[in-house]
Amino acid sequence: MIKNFEKYLASGLLFSAVLMMSVVSFSCKSNNNAKEATNKEVENDTIAEVDSIAADTLPIFADYDFMYFRGSKICFFSVENMDSLVYEGETDEIVNYEFLPGTFKLYYSVCKDSTMVLKYIDFASENPEPQEIVSWGLACNDCITETYGTYSGLRISDDGRYFGVNYDFSWDGYWFTKIKVYDNESHKFVTTQNQEKLYSYFNSSSDDEEENDDDASTISFVEDDSNYDSDDEDLPRSHNYYCEQKGKEKVCLTDKLKFEETPEEYYAGMVSPKGDRVVFGAVTGWGDFPHGPYCIASLDGKFQMILDGTDLSYDEGPSMAWLEDGTFLYVVNFMEGVEDFEPAIMAILPDSTKPVELFKVSEFVMLPKE
Repeated sequence: MIKNFEKYLASGLLFSAVLMMSVVSFSCKSNNNAKEATNKEVENDTIAEVDSIAADTLPIFADYDFMYFRGSKICFFSVENMDSLVYEGETDEIVNYEFLPGTFKLYYSVCKDSTMVLKYIDFASENPEPQEIVSWGLACNDCITETYGTYSGLRISDDGRYFGVNYDFSWDGYWFTKIKVYDNESHKFVTTQNQEKLYSYFNSSSDDEEENDDDASTISFVEDDSNYDSDDEDLPRSHNYYCEQKGKEKVCLTDKLKFEETPEEYYAGMVSPKGDRVVFGAVTGWGDFPHGPYCIASLDGKFQMILDGTDLSYDEGPSMAWLEDGTFLYVVNFMEGVEDFEPAIMAILPDSTKPVELFKVSEFVMLPKE
């Protein structure tokens, strides 16, 4: 589906044209007319030429796969077309964000004059513009973790009525002690000291429900710790991770992997839409939280790889997702001992076993699909 993708990335021609539209503050980057390009540097992207497009030409955001952020800029990217679209209508630093379920309404917080402010943009509208909803009444520093120096995420209830943000970090639990909830229907903050009640607004009705997918139901994953004696605490827990498919022999997914530390357990995997690969976590050690890398393997066990630079619990773990064609996206989020380390979005194409780097950013969010 994506021809010569790695060649484009390696040659630095991922982006080779920029289209700018001043009315709605968009710029578009693509790989057209590369030979006639005049190279210019814009942040981390190499672009070629600048043209204007008609003011009534609006992008179709559903054509893009995911979104990422650079300060106040909102960036959309299509893996298949190798196209990037940058929305520049926002001017404040974006610190957390979430789509309203099932829509192209992006709700997000910005740090404005050292204060957290809730905004939204409807990217399905004819003229997407930032709309301010309310000031959280919180200092930006109150919403930053002291463990990783990152902002708390934005919470949205399933019905889109309630918005929440955590604050007041504590080293006792390595997390925030409080949450502030805004009711977008009454246009008021929820006033209660009962933190459990505040969190209840964001309990998804689907949290405990399993998808009834006929293909997925034939696949399960199990750990084999038959050599582990639970009565002997000094005995290392050495075991493997297996795939079981209906009517097929059990396949080991980890016997070719060389971990620095022996995994103590594995976390449930994310199977690709094509049903041929799986991503799972391997716990190789414990601090305040479980730590260890994510791994990817084909369900026949022939391809197995540790995703270097990933950690299960570092900053709540890396962003990761499958595309419908079987492309796997993830973020390299932690590299111990590497000076000036920068997180990056990586892609593993359906027929490839080699990760390629897309952008130097710390996280991404998938775009809603119809």
